[in-house]
Amino acid sequence: MDNNKKVKFGQNFLINKEIAKNIVKSCNFTENDNVVEIGPGEGILTDLLADKVKTLTIIEIDPFYLSYVEGKLFLNNNKLKKNDTAKFVNMDVLQFNFIELSKTLNSKLRLISNLPYEISSPIMAKFIKEKEAFLDFTLMFQKEFAERLLAQSDESARSAFSVIAEANFEIELLFNVFKENFNPQPKIDSSVIRMTPLDLNKFEDLKYSENIKWAANSPYFSYLVHQLFKLRRKKLRNSIYASFQGIPPDIKVKMYEDSNIDLDKRPQSLTLNEFIKIAIKYKDYLGLE
Repeated sequence: MDNNKKVKFGQNFLINKEIAKNIVKSCNFTENDNVVEIGPGEGILTDLLADKVKTLTIIEIDPFYLSYVEGKLFLNNNKLKKNDTAKFVNMDVLQFNFIELSKTLNSKLRLISNLPYEISSPIMAKFIKEKEAFLDFTLMFQKEFAERLLAQSDESARSAFSVIAEANFEIELLFNVFKENFNPQPKIDSSVIRMTPLDLNKFEDLKYSENIKWAANSPYFSYLVHQLFKLRRKKLRNSIYASFQGIPPDIKVKMYEDSNIDLDKRPQSLTLNEFIKIAIKYKDYLGLE
């Protein structure tokens, strides 16, 4: 394969078949699952999926690799070929409508992908927006990006992205993959993670469940979290005057006090619940819906 074509779309293809088997095994796919694979590359995961799932939708931006994988898949006498249940889509995944696919199949989707590193942030934003279409996601990200997604309060990798992801998904690290297992070889190792849309019914505290649901869908919550992380190294009491332009300082202080937030904390030390409390007070003080 031409390495220049891989670099063109930020693709680093997994070449270790044992790791590919471990990724697919971790998914526990069944014959009732409707699976989406993004960026199949040379088809190392696709080959393993062919006899395990009900339908497989393959999305690839590069027509060369899409044709390659389609040809490779149909050389084998697998279930997808027999039942004509593989769909090949040549488009930018950021433009694909997962909710529409879920409705067409009358089923929630399961997604698997070794994602191009350069679209990690925008594709996560899309997954958040269209999460209702999915049962779960098994994803390989650059290790540094995965650490940001997984970071909890008081961890150095904690970011606005960590908090917003936590309000939408349960995220777990499955395993790490050394950079030597890819072609072309990236500069950093990768991590395989599992994301499951948050089940709000698991929370015994109904009010907390309602607050998380509000935060996951609120532009005010996202705005507040990003505002606070602009000054991530500063204690809250020292960042009050620089954050939330247009709100009087005394109102900002009262927002924190009424939320029972320690002003000596830094943004990365706040829990999801604390961010939600501040966001709700912010919304209430401004009279927003």
